[in-house]
Amino acid sequence: MAEGPERVIFDEPEPKKTFFGRSYFPPPEKVPHFSNLQFKEEYRSRKVHLIINPYSGKKKGLEVGSIVEKELFNYKIEVKKHITNEPNHAITIAQELDLEEGDSVATVGGDGTFCEVISGFMSRNDGSHNSIPLALVPAGTGNSQANDMEITDYMDATERIVRGRVRLIDIAETKYDFEDQRVTRYSHNLVGWGLGVDSNILAEKMRFLGPLRYDIGVLLSILRGRVRKAKCFIDGHLIESNFVLLLIQNTCTGGDRLRLAPKAQIDDGKMDLGIIYHIGRFKILKLFNQLKAKGSHVWNPNVEFYRFKTLRIETADPTSINIDGENLGTTPLEIKVLPSAVKVFH
Repeated sequence: MAEGPERVIFDEPEPKKTFFGRSYFPPPEKVPHFSNLQFKEEYRSRKVHLIINPYSGKKKGLEVGSIVEKELFNYKIEVKKHITNEPNHAITIAQELDLEEGDSVATVGGDGTFCEVISGFMSRNDGSHNSIPLALVPAGTGNSQANDMEITDYMDATERIVRGRVRLIDIAETKYDFEDQRVTRYSHNLVGWGLGVDSNILAEKMRFLGPLRYDIGVLLSILRGRVRKAKCFIDGHLIESNFVLLLIQNTCTGGDRLRLAPKAQIDDGKMDLGIIYHIGRFKILKLFNQLKAKGSHVWNPNVEFYRFKTLRIETADPTSINIDGENLGTTPLEIKVLPSAVKVFH
């Protein structure tokens, strides 16, 4: 066995100086969302199953869905709409779709809705995920995945379906506890534990503030100064400590499009893990400001980055986790990366 888990190293650039002569490191360069070796294919859609979350973002899902339907109709592509009416409904819809060759599945919603569709898709017993591609039409609040895929809006997303360029992406199989049951969910974006989840829980209570709620949630969580002891197994290697936050990323960005893991790629067969150990409130606040500065937190000596295929987090008491922007369950948390598991239009 190797001596330790795989570290992610960021080479320090030449320092720059502010107007007042103070030195600082500029933000790291973001790597491409997809690797250069990614498999590509062309897929012609004859019918699109449009799964619409009417409550995502500013509750314009139905409006966006209707526009997408009309655009696809102009290209002689049949559309069958499916409207969600409660949390997790998209999982059931994706599980029960009657799919055949030439079909594709498009999600109108945010990262959480896309996660539900993928989770339902991956739990089908017909292997559809090996042949039927997925499309993401951004209509949520954060739209982290769409941002990393450089999907500008719903019209851009529609054009990608028509163009038919398909790539493979990694998916994280996550297992956690919810109401005395072991639950499996499939993540495409991120898994959060620690301060990030605390802030998200607070932010959900302030949805009327829009994206600003994320910053306020983080600030209030920092002021609370909560620290948790946990066992973190990275590809079998144990790190046991007091943690403030674990950033578990399949993509570069998360939350309010924060550049959490600048070297993360969605098709490299691994996820990136950022670890912040127990530090004081002032240092956490400084670190958060660096994170807001396009990922400058990677130069902070209190942050470590790793890359993994499997991860397990154990805590003495159940602690909340967040998957693709949704607060879902509690530890113990298990993650297994499934390389090239799903096809997406890009």
